[in-house]
Amino acid sequence: MSDAPTTPCGTCGICCRSYVVPVNGYDIWLISTRERLNPEEFIVAYPLPKKNAESFHLSKDGFNCALALAKKGEFAIERDCTFLVQLGGGHARCGIYEHRPGACRTYPMTLFRNAVIQRKDSRCPPNAWSEEAKRWPSWRVSLKRMDMTFDVYHEVVARWNARVDQSPEGTTYPLTTYLNYLMNVYDRLGQLDAQLGEEALARVRENWAALPEHGDLSDESVNHDQYPWVTYLSAAREIIDEFYPDVASQVSIALLRATANQGTDPPRHLIPDDVWEAAGAKG
Repeated sequence: MSDAPTTPCGTCGICCRSYVVPVNGYDIWLISTRERLNPEEFIVAYPLPKKNAESFHLSKDGFNCALALAKKGEFAIERDCTFLVQLGGGHARCGIYEHRPGACRTYPMTLFRNAVIQRKDSRCPPNAWSEEAKRWPSWRVSLKRMDMTFDVYHEVVARWNARVDQSPEGTTYPLTTYLNYLMNVYDRLGQLDAQLGEEALARVRENWAALPEHGDLSDESVNHDQYPWVTYLSAAREIIDEFYPDVASQVSIALLRATANQGTDPPRHLIPDDVWEAAGAKG
């Protein structure tokens, strides 16, 4: 974020050794291309207890997996992130701060009723973030960007999984094949973003997952110019569907999610009690 020089994150590092950091294809592509690293150097795949939109598998009956930043040494939640740099005096900092994943870029904030709030489970020291800092516009930009990149990633994952499920019985793909697929897809998606330009992308991000009040984008009375994210998603899907052309096009997970999540809130455990009560939320 542009506000980085004034954040309390500069030499803290608590969150960098307290979480498994989830990443999507865009995060991997950005770090790999900007830091000149192979994905295998900083990414690990870990099994998930159940399938979700970002889980992929390497064989028909294989584990559902997700991707995360590696840890220093054995992969465990409370170990240093592979990119955490230790400084003198007990301080630490992110070694790839400008290209860190969306999950890191948005921490410790989330969106609630279209407002940026600090997450209830934040491990930041008490009063680390002033009320003024919580109102920085860059938080909203980063949160909307993360929503967008994960939604597009879900489309990319669905394409891969359909390809695996269509493969001959007994076929198992190495993780490197999946990572190479991600890099190739995101090279193409990066070209799409470059063609659109930052101003148009900013409009897409801000508008992401917005729907008409009645929730039906197929309604002929809907002015689609008001929903540029749908046009972007369609262009991204055209690129994604060019990979593995013998695989049928998949239902758009992003569109399904937008319709299902219209008007919903983040998980209750992330919302501070005073914010929840002030909003008159139920549940």
